[in-house]
Amino acid sequence: MSKNKLGRRITMVITISLWVMVAIFSILFYFVFRAVYLNFYNDRAKDIVNIVAERVEWEKIEKYAETGVEDYYSMELKELFDSTMNSCQEITYLYMFMPRDGYFIYIYDANREGDTGREVNVYGDKYTYEEDEYKRLVPDIEAKRASSKINIMTGELGVYLEVWTPVFDDHGNLKAMVEADYLVKNINKDSNTVLLSIIVFFALFTGVEIIVLGAYLRRNLIVPLSVLRDGVDSYEHGQMSLNKEAFKKDDELKHLAVSFEEMTERIESYNNEVQRISAEKERISTELSIATQIQAGMLPNIFPNFVGKDEYELYALMNPAKEVGGDFFDFFNVDDDHLALVIADVSGKGVPAALFMMMSMMLIKSRTQQGGTPADILEYVNNKLCESNPNEMFVTVWLGIVTLSTGDIIAASAGHEFPVLTDSEGKYVLFKDPHGFVCGAMEGMTYENYDMKLEKGGKLFVYTDGVPEAHNIKDELFEFDRIEEILNANKDADPEETIKSMRKAIDEFAGAKEQFDDITMLSFLYKGKN
Repeated sequence: MSKNKLGRRITMVITISLWVMVAIFSILFYFVFRAVYLNFYNDRAKDIVNIVAERVEWEKIEKYAETGVEDYYSMELKELFDSTMNSCQEITYLYMFMPRDGYFIYIYDANREGDTGREVNVYGDKYTYEEDEYKRLVPDIEAKRASSKINIMTGELGVYLEVWTPVFDDHGNLKAMVEADYLVKNINKDSNTVLLSIIVFFALFTGVEIIVLGAYLRRNLIVPLSVLRDGVDSYEHGQMSLNKEAFKKDDELKHLAVSFEEMTERIESYNNEVQRISAEKERISTELSIATQIQAGMLPNIFPNFVGKDEYELYALMNPAKEVGGDFFDFFNVDDDHLALVIADVSGKGVPAALFMMMSMMLIKSRTQQGGTPADILEYVNNKLCESNPNEMFVTVWLGIVTLSTGDIIAASAGHEFPVLTDSEGKYVLFKDPHGFVCGAMEGMTYENYDMKLEKGGKLFVYTDGVPEAHNIKDELFEFDRIEEILNANKDADPEETIKSMRKAIDEFAGAKEQFDDITMLSFLYKGKN
């Protein structure tokens, strides 16, 4: 690889940039010059037709316009037009006409002295407007004004400007227009000369600038960078050979070279630290994997869970947002005729939530198996969690105890989501139960029991807030309306199918949106005694 490759590349980029700037500036200057040029001669032509129009006496020309008989004034008018045209060689046409609806009538067309080959219009000649002429001239005639913009035309002699000005009677009525064609045949030549001069000047300037800049870049950038590159190439095991004499100035490059030397002294320790962190990360990953397995192992995962129990079917699912989560569900026999159903959601995520979840789950199960109502159980669990809770975490809990012989449910809620159960027609309906305070946040709280009833074939669906609060890429929520819709669309499904259809609906709704919260659901079907 050539050591001067960077220098050539920088020089090329600067050269191209300069030439682009030259091209842009030249084009802009060309059009500015051309616009100023045209404005100057357009104003000059307007001055000429204004002088002629001011000397036209409409009362005298009106008689001539009506009869066509020349008199002393008509001779003066011809002299005015002819002398004006002969005094300015740039004027190729100078004439006066009377506008009419869709056509115009010539009053007089000036004649240049000695120009016998030129066709001159005479009084009374009528002409209809050509299409382009109509667009240019008629709007100003209708507005009773002089030419309102620069009208550029091209003829045999070159580029010329058309200008006109109105002639009014004493009452402000438009009677005639005086028009001139003003030749600016040198505009292209002058504009091109200016453009060429700019390009030549900047070409010379750019050439000198490139030579000076190239020498400066080589001395102050390319050579120091090459030395720095050679030093980096020589790096091995924390040592770098660097010729500091190549850095003739105490500038950023020299400081960079010093920084490189200091950096090489730290690279080895950094490498060792990276290896240590990688090993630690692998250890943590392994421990999280084990924690995930432990947490999954604590949750019931065999359905049905109890042999010989034909009164019900149930299925549950917990999908954590991270490796381990804070949601949990549980179901267990209190006695031969009573089944406890639990679903809960711990505040926060990750390992702290998982530890708090395990403690909450064990407290609920052990206290429920000792007997008592759900309200008594939640009160006990709340007080126990408050005794040792330095992180001020809490858990929402729904606890229901099902009497398997009758389908009666006694339940209590510690700030958890409303349950959903089927009515007499088999339709899922939200049950707005009384809410108590969350467990673990404040000691001494009490909770309220309430009753629900499941007839034979009745179903119960409980869930954590990760279901209604699931987001999609538009940040829309899944919400309860969709929960109810999915449940009723699958109201004949068994518990496992119910859970899986709900999980599928959530995934389709969320799309590419990453799961933010743990998602936990439990579906219970009461079959009754045979």
